[in-house]
Amino acid sequence: MESNVFINHPYLLISFLSFLLNIPCGFFREANQKFSLKWWLWIHASIPVILYMRIALGTAKLFIPVCILLAVLGQLVGSRFRRSRMTESDREREEKLPDLRLNDPTERNIADDDVLVALLNMGGPQTIADVKPFLLRLFSDSLIIRFPFSPWLQSFWANLLVNARYKETEKRYGRIGGGSPIYRSTAAQSDALAQELRRRGRNIAVTFSFNYSPPLPEDTVHEAKSAGKKYLLPLSLYPHYSLATTGSNLHYLKKAAAKTFPGLNFLKARPYYLDDSYIWALVERIREQIRPGESLDDFYLLFSAHGTPFYFLAEGDPYAFEINQTVAKIIDRLGRIYDWALCYQSAVGPIRWLKPTTEAMLKALAKKGVKKVLVVPVSFVSDHIETICEIDLEYRAVAEGAGIVDFRMSRALETHPEFIKALADCVEDALGRKPGVLKKIVQTILAR
Repeated sequence: MESNVFINHPYLLISFLSFLLNIPCGFFREANQKFSLKWWLWIHASIPVILYMRIALGTAKLFIPVCILLAVLGQLVGSRFRRSRMTESDREREEKLPDLRLNDPTERNIADDDVLVALLNMGGPQTIADVKPFLLRLFSDSLIIRFPFSPWLQSFWANLLVNARYKETEKRYGRIGGGSPIYRSTAAQSDALAQELRRRGRNIAVTFSFNYSPPLPEDTVHEAKSAGKKYLLPLSLYPHYSLATTGSNLHYLKKAAAKTFPGLNFLKARPYYLDDSYIWALVERIREQIRPGESLDDFYLLFSAHGTPFYFLAEGDPYAFEINQTVAKIIDRLGRIYDWALCYQSAVGPIRWLKPTTEAMLKALAKKGVKKVLVVPVSFVSDHIETICEIDLEYRAVAEGAGIVDFRMSRALETHPEFIKALADCVEDALGRKPGVLKKIVQTILAR
């Protein structure tokens, strides 16, 4: 009978188990906060198995230090393997505090002609036929939605969910003209930003990039390569950072560049969610809804932001905190103390999302006797299905059905001059400011 090497050599078997069992333990431990309960559990997860095998095979107690050493080595291998597989988005999430909240004082000498600015957004289906492919791309992305056993079963769950709901989504797009206006909106914002930069004497090309509908990240990288650009400056149209939005846009842009244009240099844009021009644009959009003879004080202000799954907040995603800071600054500009609230919309699936929901808030306000509500889509810079369908049609029906007699929604920023100014300031801050056209003329005259 052929002998089994492990049965005949129990010390070799236990050594093998001590090392191999701890590789996946170290892999999963790396994903948890240091010294947290889960972190400790993964460190000790293999001990019961190894202890049982040591007793069953009758190995000496003096062999325990060897087992511990091999277990530590296995943990280190698993941990390093996890870190080697970390996406760029994971690293940016770990570094988001310094990257997103501190100005970069580094002096740059970058020619405008070498730069391509890319406005980032999620995208949307331009026609009814585009709805299902758009949803499949969206829900197949584990950076946004995590299904059970993602990413191994991500495609399975995505197809299951999309096939169950795409017909209903097609009907919703049908209510707003048969597709999303976000392509036209973002193109207009790109043109407006390019014009503002030219007005400032900056010859900087501007394009845009979507994650789940054309132009996709690989299209944007190809555009940069074809135009001979050396630098790409991604500028998010999500004012408030989240791994699910700005983080995923950056991840896929860098992934596309690594494949086809590894020499492309990425520049960083500062956040603008507290920028005075951005805040002023939001304030003006609110005031636009008040007619002559009316007062804004007569309306309850309901700030509605796009929701995110709760696990993002639990993992330290700054999105909800930045939304709160933006709303606080708007409220300060309006001089309001009472009669306002922040809520979240657009939740999908059975997982836990940020609350309270916009629908629940409208029903609660109606029960309290509030008759006039002005909804401010605070996290949206373009009007699309979440505003012109979800808020202005669906939530309007909820509000009126609950007893609210005057329901209004402020428009998204679109190409509001103050918003475009905020974006242009971000570009100039990233590249280094140069004298404006008038200042150049004055300098030329003085030089003579």
